[in-house]
Amino acid sequence: MLSDIYGQDKRDKYLLIYNLLKDRNIFGIVYGKRGIGKRFIINKAIRSISTPEDRVVFLEAGDNIYTSILRELGIYEHEIYTKEDFLIYFIDFVEKFKGRIFIVINNAQKFTEKELSEIFHLLSLKERVSTILIGDETLKEKLNPFKIGKMEAAVNFVFEINPPEFEEFKRYFDEKYGGKIEKKALKKLYQISGGSLSDAENIIIQLGKFPIKASDLKTKDKNLPVMISVLLLTIAITVVISYMILKPEEEKKEIKKITVIDKKLPEEGSVINELPVKPKKKKGFDSDRLIKEVLEELSKIQLQDVPELRFYEKPKKYIIQIASFKNEQYALELKERLSKKFLAEIITRKNGIKSVIVFASNKKEVDNIINELNKMGFKPLVRKVK
Repeated sequence: MLSDIYGQDKRDKYLLIYNLLKDRNIFGIVYGKRGIGKRFIINKAIRSISTPEDRVVFLEAGDNIYTSILRELGIYEHEIYTKEDFLIYFIDFVEKFKGRIFIVINNAQKFTEKELSEIFHLLSLKERVSTILIGDETLKEKLNPFKIGKMEAAVNFVFEINPPEFEEFKRYFDEKYGGKIEKKALKKLYQISGGSLSDAENIIIQLGKFPIKASDLKTKDKNLPVMISVLLLTIAITVVISYMILKPEEEKKEIKKITVIDKKLPEEGSVINELPVKPKKKKGFDSDRLIKEVLEELSKIQLQDVPELRFYEKPKKYIIQIASFKNEQYALELKERLSKKFLAEIITRKNGIKSVIVFASNKKEVDNIINELNKMGFKPLVRKVK
């Protein structure tokens, strides 16, 4: 079933997306290096679930995506100029349509942050519509939760799709070309393309011959930047040493000798300048006077109410959403699982969805929590508390 998906990460993400789509309609985002098969796994997941009664449209990001959606769904053929017009036609169609609607938009990195937020709000009709945006690595930069508002809190998933491992990369080309590319050549192809199957295909097409050997592929010398860096470092060290040798020595400053004269205080009964030193009388300890002073001070003290104790509570500036469930039991199980590391909470949204969240007080704490969650296999979403 999954043998046509090359790469363990892609197989894992496919199963997650498939199960999410199977249970309900969703809004999701995937991004990753170009040409590694992101669109393929989305297409495979949707085709595995959809029925002849459903509508499935694959679109490329463009200037007027709303017109393209209406045309592909067969709703309206003319140009749409306002979002209000789009909603009128689209919602009217969705309410009458009995099947499911799947909308996939490729190259979503072409949209601005504002456009991404608008698309979410216009297409996030999860009762009837599933929408998935696909983009390259630059799409991640546009998903800054502090810029796109509340969008990230209601997105079902944001997945990064990683390139296939070399063995999976090799399996793909061995199966396609029947071993006409030697292993060393495949290693070079993997290195040059960064694991992108489509980039590697383009290189093979440009070569225009089989079998392909490692000598047929040219790669940049990775040692060249290192050699240049070493050369520059050597020059810098030489300049510094030369400067230190030629630099004149600073004149030594004379240090004045300080003679310390030991002057002792005169003792009682001694004679200074032929005059006797009059001894001073030592003051006795007047306990009565001390007690009187203490009592006077105590009489001035008035008892005041004990101030109310307030315990410090860290400010809740960020919400980290870990996962969302329709089934409350699943949310409780995840909360219990996270309780050893985080003070997780469950919030119920207007649509009844249970979201497991963690609060954070600053960005450093956010980063630490996200790193821990990533190690546990989660891809959390972050938004700022208003």
